[in-house]
Amino acid sequence: MKIFISSLKFSPGHLSHIIGYAKLFKEIGYEVTLWLHESYKKMMPEENFQVMWYPDFSPKNIDILFLCNPSTVNHVVCKKLKQPNEKIIYLYHEPWESFEQYLKEGLKQALKASAAHYYSVRVLKYANLVIVPSNYALNLYSRKDKRCNNNVIMIPLLFDDELTGVLNVSKKQYFSYIGHAVKGHTFDKYIELIKWIYASGSNMKFEIATRTDIGKMINNDETIQKMISTSVLKLSHGKPLTNMEINEAYERSFCVWNAYRRSTQSGVLPKAFMFGTPVIASNIGSFPEFVRSGENGYLVDNYDFENIYQRLLLVRENISTMSMNCRNTFENTFYWKAQITKMKEVLESLL
Repeated sequence: MKIFISSLKFSPGHLSHIIGYAKLFKEIGYEVTLWLHESYKKMMPEENFQVMWYPDFSPKNIDILFLCNPSTVNHVVCKKLKQPNEKIIYLYHEPWESFEQYLKEGLKQALKASAAHYYSVRVLKYANLVIVPSNYALNLYSRKDKRCNNNVIMIPLLFDDELTGVLNVSKKQYFSYIGHAVKGHTFDKYIELIKWIYASGSNMKFEIATRTDIGKMINNDETIQKMISTSVLKLSHGKPLTNMEINEAYERSFCVWNAYRRSTQSGVLPKAFMFGTPVIASNIGSFPEFVRSGENGYLVDNYDFENIYQRLLLVRENISTMSMNCRNTFENTFYWKAQITKMKEVLESLL
């Protein structure tokens, strides 16, 4: 049985779960081929999978097409490839919430989300199975998108385990922001918070690792510039980071910012847990499904800086125990090996 795992829109943060799903299907017994946007070439790890590049190649005679993330061409591909014996599985990251919710990230993001939903709906009509990554996403799907396709299941975002060697908490020095520096992920609040902590005289260190160019925001900020010059703040921005660079940022962090304004699911959360790194997360969306306050992170209800700082101190003081709890959550929830039995049952039912 042949399965093509596709990501026809370049999104560096999705590579880890593309590889995770590839290993899952290979373990079950499928012949796996990755069909990826050519921009992934510069960051592909050394894995034993055949890789074909979009747009130079189009698959033929396959059993399953697994669409890993949204793309404006997914529905065109589905229409072109769909044959009676071929099955399409769509990993639907973010079912539609509401325009008002997306406005929390700004008008531009709300319009982008609307466009993404428009194209996703067109894919749903071709899919034989839809996978959503949380119970929160499943509830959203049931409210609006289920009318397009009622064959839907929940499986958490799956990843390969990229931790090399033994978990070493002595490396964990930074409270970090990793990922797109956008309003919806409250990058503005993170900046305000670390400046507040710095002004308080704390010895805490910080790291920002983002492909977003934040030069306009920080170049004229005297406090941020002083934090950088004194090595209190480690900064990488303005260019796509390799998967190794991203992983090293997680490994260096004792805690990662997940206190978003809005979230159906977060790829940052499983990656943090993969490297034994607790999170500060908002008590919204899917975060309460995976974050247990005091065990693998802390849920917060507002942006009370004193309260968050005290939680950060608790994380740092208890990093050895909390780090192991994070690894346990990853291994039992987000690691592809944890979902072998369920995926076998899903595929048997589908085929």
